[in-house]
Amino acid sequence: MNLVLDIGNTRTKAALFSSTNPMASNSTTELTEAWLDEFIQADCPDAGIISATGLIPDWLPGWMDRSMTWFELTHHTQLPFQNHYRTPATLGRDRTAGIAGALALGYSPPLLVIDAGTCITIDLLEAGHHYHGGSISPGLRMRLEAMHTFTARLPLAEWQASPTLPGLDTAGSLTAGAQWGGVCEIEGMIHRYRAEHPNLNVIVTGGDMDFLAKHMNSVIFAHSELVLIGLNQILNHELEA
Repeated sequence: MNLVLDIGNTRTKAALFSSTNPMASNSTTELTEAWLDEFIQADCPDAGIISATGLIPDWLPGWMDRSMTWFELTHHTQLPFQNHYRTPATLGRDRTAGIAGALALGYSPPLLVIDAGTCITIDLLEAGHHYHGGSISPGLRMRLEAMHTFTARLPLAEWQASPTLPGLDTAGSLTAGAQWGGVCEIEGMIHRYRAEHPNLNVIVTGGDMDFLAKHMNSVIFAHSELVLIGLNQILNHELEA
């Protein structure tokens, strides 16, 4: 059994795996020994992986040492694809894990992984399992916040599950621009990639996954736990190597 820990800046996600899909998963804003002990309960993971965007608590390595074989995901970790990114040390762990997750779920290259969270990342894995890079742009909610923060008069518009188009007032125009603009941006990127890769598989994850999957015309596959699945895949790949 594997333990996967994805430590972000404000929240930690944990999952237990015995195969491709998680047996259990949970998240917390305060990672403690007591919380982890309660999460694994009677289960005894044999191996673990930590992916950290935020800080790793001082006590966590010792806790892992007492319980299992484990390692931290870094740019030195062996991956189930060829990483040609020019600055691998700066490549986001979630971007790496998203690609690995798509492979673990059986999607074949060429594939495009879209993670729609605080930022929108779009990453291409080409035939032969070669990765060169992708794109990063502001997330849908970040766009709403930015227009309010960096102007004198525009209000902070609220997120809408189904924003109107066109916007019928200032708030509606802001949501139309941020949310529908984001949809059109992503569909435009998919269209550009498909011009070179006609058989492109498109997988979306992240906090705005449901909104995008509902409103996009492109054929996509949505997986809410893609990053956790990818971290488990990387762990298994490392153990096998």
